[in-house]
Amino acid sequence: MKHYTLKFEILSPLHIGAGEEMDPMSYIIKGNRLYRVSFEKFVSRMDESQRSEFESVIAKGNLVDLRRHVIKKLDLESEALYSVEASMQISKLYDSKIGDMENQLLIHQFLRTEDAAFPLIPGSSLKGAIRTALVSEMAGRSGLPKPREPREEYEFEFKVLGCKDAKEDPFRGVKIRDKTLSHDAAIVREIRNMAKGKGRGLQPNSIQIIAETTHSKITGKEVHFETDLLIDDGLFSTRFLGKTITIDQIVKSCTDFYMDKMEMEHDKFYKGSAAESTSTFLLNTEFDDDSFPLRLGRFSGVESVTLDEYRNPKPPGKTGKWGTSKNLAEEKYPMGWVKVTVECKD
Repeated sequence: MKHYTLKFEILSPLHIGAGEEMDPMSYIIKGNRLYRVSFEKFVSRMDESQRSEFESVIAKGNLVDLRRHVIKKLDLESEALYSVEASMQISKLYDSKIGDMENQLLIHQFLRTEDAAFPLIPGSSLKGAIRTALVSEMAGRSGLPKPREPREEYEFEFKVLGCKDAKEDPFRGVKIRDKTLSHDAAIVREIRNMAKGKGRGLQPNSIQIIAETTHSKITGKEVHFETDLLIDDGLFSTRFLGKTITIDQIVKSCTDFYMDKMEMEHDKFYKGSAAESTSTFLLNTEFDDDSFPLRLGRFSGVESVTLDEYRNPKPPGKTGKWGTSKNLAEEKYPMGWVKVTVECKD
């Protein structure tokens, strides 16, 4: 078993979704902080008079009054599951919408630990990003025909990896541990889908996305974390798995795959736009022989999560085209970039 430490530096805002959205009744924003409401705690500490008052507000069916009642009565220190920084833009937006019955300020929640106290980076997300780069590089050398249907893509990866099924998948021999971030590593930000306008700049569409993201180097507050990567030589030596995977392969494949995406986005989307300086900042990140770029989480873009040359995404709509827009935090920060440095622990 070969044991490595992966040291991560988050370069740009990262969002790994929990598959849940917070509606305006499940959180409060006050003083540039979002407090995730625990109604169980809120209700359980009420005496008979307070409960009666609360039930009376509910019975009236006015959501605005109910929100204001909760804001007024909630003990933020003891009755919130957790709190997280909210950007000034989101705080102002919340204040302007608090009395609006049509307020749909849904917030995409970051994946968190079971007690909701800490943001969580799953090892499966890290492994999946590495797998995409390695399989893409292997596919490019395989000469295999492109899958015609989405259902064929799963089988195609097995062919590239030289295995018949999941039991022989060489990535069974690679394990990456989950990692929690510090409670202050996250912030609620707006994310906008941006496309090239008639000029050289980028123009946002009308869809509003609000999400918990990490802080990052590019936004002025660095976040670092590390986790363990294990490569099981025993499984590979038995020839039970399709191919061997080494740390050198991981570093080279990820460097080639993700640097190509970073450069492509800069040239195709960001030059001449408000995002040019932040994209240039990312491109100027220094990588040595033991480090590589990686792209994680939602809003990464189809090019970063599919195989080169074999890319066959199905965008919504009969005439939709993939790869014509990018998701940017606050209209200028590309999403999901991290720098990984490898240290051997053996």
